[in-house]
Amino acid sequence: MSETARFRYAQARLQARHGERADELVWRRLQGIGDLANYLQAAQKTALRPWVTGLHSKQSCHEIEFMLRQQYRDYVDAVAHWLPARWTGTVKSLRRVPDLPALQYLMMGEATPAWMLDDPELRPFASENKAMRLETMQNPDMAWLAEGWQQQDPLVVTWLDYWRSKWPGAPRLTAGLDYLARLVQQQIRGQIEEPAASGSQRDVLMQRLNGAFRRYSQQPAAACAHLGLVALDLEKLRGDLVGRRLFADTAGVLT
Repeated sequence: MSETARFRYAQARLQARHGERADELVWRRLQGIGDLANYLQAAQKTALRPWVTGLHSKQSCHEIEFMLRQQYRDYVDAVAHWLPARWTGTVKSLRRVPDLPALQYLMMGEATPAWMLDDPELRPFASENKAMRLETMQNPDMAWLAEGWQQQDPLVVTWLDYWRSKWPGAPRLTAGLDYLARLVQQQIRGQIEEPAASGSQRDVLMQRLNGAFRRYSQQPAAACAHLGLVALDLEKLRGDLVGRRLFADTAGVLT
């Protein structure tokens, strides 16, 4: 299959998946359900079904979060497989996005929580021995992480530089990626300068990613914009599920 044909194939798949995302009406309906078991049952009947399949109300918060992280990683791999081979690195770099907060925590030298050891993607970095953590980061695919650890930069900034390094030198196709990188930088600044406005910043980011998905059709930026939107959807879903799990735990203690 030629690269042009592969792009068209990928765009068709992305367009279909993009159209299947849960809309605001779905989210509003789910917000009115306070019980985790009922929330999951209702979500199974919506566009969120692929993400909640396999989840149940007896799982812990950490188990829920792990399953959502793993589903996102698997989905990134699937999208990367649809695209021409030379863009695989650009897209697969997004697999690490949900891991950045945990990796940042480990880089600060904090004690390793047990749940990180249960995640095969995080376990190699979770040794209590700092030297062993650094040795793990020396893997060629993770050199960017070691660099951030040594320079004590915010990990998302280090990751952004690493992601840029995975862009092939094709200006016609990287212009859209550059736009997405600027969106990430703006989001980082916004969270630092106005942390209380995170909800509105998230809404703005979603609008801009939606616009980028349409504007950069049949370009790698469209795939990355779509994956950014999926990551935001899963972040919202995680908040809904974990919040209800914690509420149930608290209610159980109080009764």
